[in-house]
Amino acid sequence: MKQKSVAVIGGGISGIAVAHYLREKGIRVQIIEAEDRLGGRMATASLRGRGIALGGKNIGVKYSLFREFTKSMGDHPFEYFGLNSSRIRNGKIVTFDEKKRWRGMLEFAKSFSLRDLVRMIPMIRAVKADRIKDGYLGSPFFQSWQRKTKDAKLASVFRKNLVEQFIRPMTVRMNGAEPAEASVGNFGSNLSVAFDTYEQLSNGLDPLFERFSSLVPVRLNTSLESLIVREGRVVGIKVLQEKRLEDLYFDHVVLTTPASVSASLLRNHFPELSGTLEQVRYFPVAVVVAEYAKPVFNEKVRALVFPSDKPLSNAGVYGVNDRHIVRYTFSGKSARDILSGQPSLEDLVALGERTLSEFIPFRENPRVSFTGKVMKLGLCAYAFDYERFRRDFDFQSSAIQGLELTGDYLRGASIEACFRAAKECVDGLQISDARIQNGKEEEKALAASY
Repeated sequence: MKQKSVAVIGGGISGIAVAHYLREKGIRVQIIEAEDRLGGRMATASLRGRGIALGGKNIGVKYSLFREFTKSMGDHPFEYFGLNSSRIRNGKIVTFDEKKRWRGMLEFAKSFSLRDLVRMIPMIRAVKADRIKDGYLGSPFFQSWQRKTKDAKLASVFRKNLVEQFIRPMTVRMNGAEPAEASVGNFGSNLSVAFDTYEQLSNGLDPLFERFSSLVPVRLNTSLESLIVREGRVVGIKVLQEKRLEDLYFDHVVLTTPASVSASLLRNHFPELSGTLEQVRYFPVAVVVAEYAKPVFNEKVRALVFPSDKPLSNAGVYGVNDRHIVRYTFSGKSARDILSGQPSLEDLVALGERTLSEFIPFRENPRVSFTGKVMKLGLCAYAFDYERFRRDFDFQSSAIQGLELTGDYLRGASIEACFRAAKECVDGLQISDARIQNGKEEEKALAASY
């Protein structure tokens, strides 16, 4: 018996995670990626020869699955970054720093109503008590809130002050969604990210991805044109590489692309599942990283969150010791019209500088260089009624042989949530241990023959 083979469509963090877990099980795997590098929305760009992560650079201390992955890839040390965020309140900058976490929480709580605190405290307790159960999409605690609340949008569950000061920075930064667009049933995935401590890979993401690609076959610059389906079973893929179409056959295909991309690939053969995936919303985001001659931020203030009337949602230092490198993030409703107009990176960095300088003046600090990217499907805002979505998704996808799906829409948009969803996907893959063992024995026999 030949060793079973799996094609993983998409080289973002979900695709990397799926391929990693398949490889651990001894299954032959190949990644198909349309871009010229691995990473997807976590892919790096160059800033004067330095690799700069445009997404996912901050790694939570509680990201256990991702940290197990980095450890399995060799020596990839972490360094402290922390959680530091400032907001504008009554024209003044108010800073929340994890080193003074409870003092900061008390400062913010002063402006919140009693009703808000009564609702928020049990939510925080639920996530902190059991992060695995209630810190990801599908949380029983938050789904019960979804069911019992008539209008389950966060903006209607909490009052304006709490929404603007505490909730919006989380939903806009993580999902690109305004609180009036975000479901209370999905809020656990935001709180679990907020109540963590963060580090960065000391050498960046590139060495990690390079090591991974040395272990798993990857076809870059290769786009998936369609699935090959025979008698209702997915048996392969039709790909386009260097203007040449090619049919590739596999025992299983795993789609790790954004839900809307997967929906378009499934539309002709599996319209019901395609329609379910179309319920998942994505919002655009642009990230621009600029280097300046002198520090822009200071040791106390390392990031600034902007109000809803600004297209710039966040600006902050790239690293604790990189206060001269600023990361501008454009997301939220005010940014969508600008991002839909295909702005240049130069226009965006200029807009970011004008907005930031209203609160932190740095006009006499010349810009040295910049890089960045505009991502139309940058931030996943999930399905609004996740409980119903997941029920339909599981039922419809389980009926399709030879196909699995996973991604940021199943457990959450954080790196750890993508790894968790990928592991669940691979653990449920219907390839028996006997077939895997036969594949391993065949590999040994072939090696001995050489």
